[in-house]
Order: sequence, then structure tokens, then C-alpha cells
Amino acid sequence: MTWLYLLAAIALFAAPLASPLPSAAAVQELIRTLAEQTQVPNLVSGVILHTRLFDTVAEVVVFTLAATGVRLVLAGQPGRQRIRGLEDPPSQVLCELGSTIAALVAVELALRGHLSPGGGFAAGVAGGTAIGLQLISGGAERSERLFVRYRADLLEKAAVLGFLLVALLALLGMSPEGGRFGDLLSGGWIPLLNLLVALKVTLGSWSMVQRLVRHCGLL
Repeated sequence: MTWLYLLAAIALFAAPLASPLPSAAAVQELIRTLAEQTQVPNLVSGVILHTRLFDTVAEVVVFTLAATGVRLVLAGQPGRQRIRGLEDPPSQVLCELGSTIAALVAVELALRGHLSPGGGFAAGVAGGTAIGLQLISGGAERSERLFVRYRADLLEKAAVLGFLLVALLALLGMSPEGGRFGDLLSGGWIPLLNLLVALKVTLGSWSMVQRLVRHCGLL
């Protein structure tokens, strides 16, 4: 039976090789069509937040459910009295430097993700990485205070609701007038959707990692 599964896997991965590749003219026409529809240079962001926006809505909902599941699973566990972290100063400095760079990259990807490689999900990953490095370097208590003070959990829910509302407007065809191709405000709702996705993924990652640190004592 194992050999049967192996042959089926090989056939599945080899099947695309049997079909001919599209011609260069067809690929160029597809790229031109996508650029005209989305009005953004980054076609990946255009596909995710315009052509396949409905799928992206489902992905955001799945991520939200995953974050909610982590909170529910860890809610009944007692918190740790002592949270471990890096103690040697050189490692702490390197983590804080990496956290600063990751935060700046997150802002860049969120603001200009539709113009260059990047986007909301990549920005959220960079933002979550920045927060994780801060926690590793011994900033767990400070991160906990900031999480509570700025009500990051409510901001996360607001980002989800805002994304769903803007996505609904986009799916209904109610798109604002876009700027020129390549401008920061071009692409209709795409720049705003990028920002909301980046905010949601960053805050969701912060919430999950914060609870893991609180209940497990370390990352």
C-alpha cells in the first residue's frame, strides 16, 4: 500500500509536466490584463486583494479562528510566575536591533506592499517577528503592559471587522477612484486592505505569542 501512495504522489507532482507551458504572448497578455484590472505594479497583491479577494477573506477568518483557539486552549491553564528570556547583554542588543529592523520592514511592506514585493500578510509576519524578538530579549513584562494599556485585543477585532467591511464594499464593486498606476493611493481599496491585514496579523501574532509566554514561561 505504501508503494501505491508513493506512485500516486509521484503522478500528482509529475502531472503538470505533461501539459505544455503557455506561450510568452499569453503570459504577457495575462500580466497586462491583471495590471489593468488592479492598477498596481505588484500583481501578487492585486490577485490576493482584488481577483481572489473572496479567498483572502476566508484566509483572514481562518487566522482569526486560529488566534481565538489559542486563547481558548490556554485560558484554563495557570500563568507562570517567572518568564524566562535572554540574559546576556550582547544577545539582548542583537534581538532588539533585529526587532527594530523587522518593525521598520513591517511598516514599509504595509504601506508600499502594492507597489513593490510585500503586502499585508508579509507585513504582519514582520510585525509579529519584531514583537517576538522583544519578548525573547526580556521584554515580556513590558509587552504585557502595552498589550493591556492599548487594548490590542480590541484593536485586532476592529481590524478584522474593518477588513470584512472594506472587502464587502470591494466585492460589491463600490471601489474609490484610484490614482495613477504606481502611485501610493492607486489600486482602489488595495492599499487600505493591505494595512488592515498587516494590523490584524501583527496583533493576532502578538496575542498568541503573548499568551504562550504567559502560560508556558518561555517561547
